[in-house]
Amino acid sequence: MITHPQEREAIEGFVREHPNGNLHFVWVTVPAWLDPWRPSDPTSHVGLRHYMLWQRAALRQAVRLDCQIGIDIVHHVSWGTVSEPPLLWRLGIPFVWGPVGGGQTAPSPFRRYFGSAWRAELIRSVRVRLVPYRPTLRNAVRKTALTLATNHETANLLQRAGPCKPRLFLDSGTLREFLSKDPPEKRGRREFVLLWVGRLQPLKGLPLGLEALAQVKQIPFRLLVAGSGPLQQEWESLAGRVGVGDRTTFMGQVPYDQMPALYRSADAFLFTSLRDSFGSQVLEAMAAGLPIVTLNHQGVGAFVPSEAGIKVPVTNPQETVSTLGQAIGVVLSSEELRARMGRAAWEFAATQTWERRAEKMSEWYAEVVRNKERKSNGFDSPPSSSTIS
Repeated sequence: MITHPQEREAIEGFVREHPNGNLHFVWVTVPAWLDPWRPSDPTSHVGLRHYMLWQRAALRQAVRLDCQIGIDIVHHVSWGTVSEPPLLWRLGIPFVWGPVGGGQTAPSPFRRYFGSAWRAELIRSVRVRLVPYRPTLRNAVRKTALTLATNHETANLLQRAGPCKPRLFLDSGTLREFLSKDPPEKRGRREFVLLWVGRLQPLKGLPLGLEALAQVKQIPFRLLVAGSGPLQQEWESLAGRVGVGDRTTFMGQVPYDQMPALYRSADAFLFTSLRDSFGSQVLEAMAAGLPIVTLNHQGVGAFVPSEAGIKVPVTNPQETVSTLGQAIGVVLSSEELRARMGRAAWEFAATQTWERRAEKMSEWYAEVVRNKERKSNGFDSPPSSSTIS
């Protein structure tokens, strides 16, 4: 496994606790004088320049490894963005790419929720639409034996770039500490708890939820907002203006080890992102047996089973807010419905543990190798299907 040594100590600690003679790590860095990223500086972020420089260094290392020991299959995992395709396809070895996202864009009718950030979001959307025409992506798509996408939007973009049939596959997995042994029983109570988790920034769309909750009458609820960000004060003021300030608690950043208990304390989960590949917090909520109320687009639209919640059509702000409010009311008003949806959510999360996902990837690796052998023997390999796993 070729990776950056930023998390070397934690990785080597894990390997000592879980020894595996077939697992070997190769640490690749970028010369400090070229690299703009300073891992020891918390204000320094991994940027595009570092990523591209590191990709080239990783490719050189992979070439050396192939010459030394031979490589049967190569899989690029991170970064998982379609706008900056990897370089490892150049090895001429069966290449797996993904799960990759980044093809999703924010719906333009909802631009008012972005405020001054909409200009940057619009520029990003234009760039995404142009991505299929980039030679780097076209080359990567043509040379990829298996492509995995985190949502339909990214899959469609990849197909516009070249001949491929991406398979939908989450880039998140269910952690054991979040997964209850059985779907927790949720008893009716005087005040229902609705949970929202995420960074308080424009693309997360919390104002949609606040406006929707203002329409929920006759049902006592409390909205818990777990997360921090630059818009906290603005959104706290908005909650007051729309009339739900006294029923909304902004918790700030909640320590990660406290999140499983927070999920289990809630009755339902609200996810309002206007642009997201999927959202790992959705899977965490499902692992706690929470019904999901969300928008029917992008990753959550593709992966959240219809039995596990209500997915609201993304049309225009007025209709979407109204329908979202109705959906919240329906879920909170029926204990039987919450129990049924919560069980379906939990069952889905149980299929997405990292162990199960590793098993699926092993199956696909074997398929890729078989297809290579078929081609070397003069047979055409069967096309891969676009399925959700």
